[in-house]
Amino acid sequence: MGTTNISQMTIFQYIDDKDVFQKFYSRSLAKRLVNTSSSSDDAETSMISKLKDACGFEYTNKLQRMFQDMQISKDLNLAYKEFQDNAGVDRKTAIDAHYHILGTGFWPLVPPTTKFTPPQDIVKAYERFNTFYASKHSGRKLTWLWHLCKGEMRAGYTKSQQKVPYTFQVSTYQMAILLMYNDAKEDIVSYDDMEATTALDRETLNPSIAIMVKAKVLLPEPADAKPESGTSYRLNHNFKHKKLKVPLNITIKSETKAESEDTHKNIEEDRKLLIQSAIVRIMKSRKKLRHQLLLQETIQQISQRFKPSVQDIKKCIDILLEKEYLERLEGDELGYLA
Repeated sequence: MGTTNISQMTIFQYIDDKDVFQKFYSRSLAKRLVNTSSSSDDAETSMISKLKDACGFEYTNKLQRMFQDMQISKDLNLAYKEFQDNAGVDRKTAIDAHYHILGTGFWPLVPPTTKFTPPQDIVKAYERFNTFYASKHSGRKLTWLWHLCKGEMRAGYTKSQQKVPYTFQVSTYQMAILLMYNDAKEDIVSYDDMEATTALDRETLNPSIAIMVKAKVLLPEPADAKPESGTSYRLNHNFKHKKLKVPLNITIKSETKAESEDTHKNIEEDRKLLIQSAIVRIMKSRKKLRHQLLLQETIQQISQRFKPSVQDIKKCIDILLEKEYLERLEGDELGYLA
C-alpha cells in the first residue's frame, strides 16, 4: 500500500492543473464514501495526508470534513435506532434505513436533475428521521439527494423453487416503481402511471425502467415496446437469476453529465477567485506595481495550483478595478486601494 501511495504522489507532482485533479478526486471520493465502496479507509486517509503535505491544509480541508461527516453520521444512526426503540417503532416491519448527513459546503454533490415523489413507505421513514433530527439540531434543514439513495427489496412474488427469495439492489427511483406493484391489479402498471406517480422526468424514468426490463424483472406489453406513453409493464413471476442478490441500480447518464458540467463550472469559478485573491495579496504587500510585474508575480503564485493564462489574469484585474480594490496610476502602474 505504501508503494502505491508513493507512485500516486510521484505522478501527482507532474500534474500541472492540481485544482482540476482536486475537484475530480473530491467527487470520486464522495461517491466512494456515500456508496461505502472504498476498499480501505486507511488508504483513503493516507492519500489525503500526502495531498495535504504536497499542497497544504486548504487543498484537503473539504476532503477531511467529508470523513468527519461520515463518522458523525455513524454516531447519529446509532442514536436514531435508540430513538425508534423508545418510540415503540417495530423495526421488523419498518423500513431499515441508514442516513448520511452531508455538510452542504463540503461535499461536491449536485442536486437531482428531476422532480421526484417518493412512495408513502419511504415518506413515513424519512419523516420519522426528520422528527428525530429536528430534536437534535433545531434550525437545520435536510435536503434529500434521492439520486444518490439506494436500497434492497425482497422479491417474494417469484415462482422459483428456491427457499430464499431474490433481493433486488435498486435505486430509490426503481424502488418507487416496484412498490407500485404492491397495489397493482393483475401485477401490471402502465408507463403513464409510473410517470405520473413518481413525477420523474423521462431522462431518469426511462433508463430506470430499461435496466429492469433488460434483467426481465418487468415484461413490457407489447413485448418489443420502448419506455413511452402507451406501454405497460407486467411483473415477471417466472423471474430467474444466477445470484440471490440481483444488481439493478445503475448510474443515470443525465446525472453523470450534470456532475461533469457542474465540476468544470466550479473549477472555472474557483480559478477566478484564486487569481483575484493572489492579485489582492500581491498588491496589498507592494502597494504599487507595474502591470507586467503583477502578471508575472500572479503566475508565479498560482502556478502551484494551475497555470493561469495571461488573458484570465487581465480579466481578474479588470474585475478588481471595477470593485475598487485597485486603481490605475500613471503609465501602466496599478495601485492598491485599502
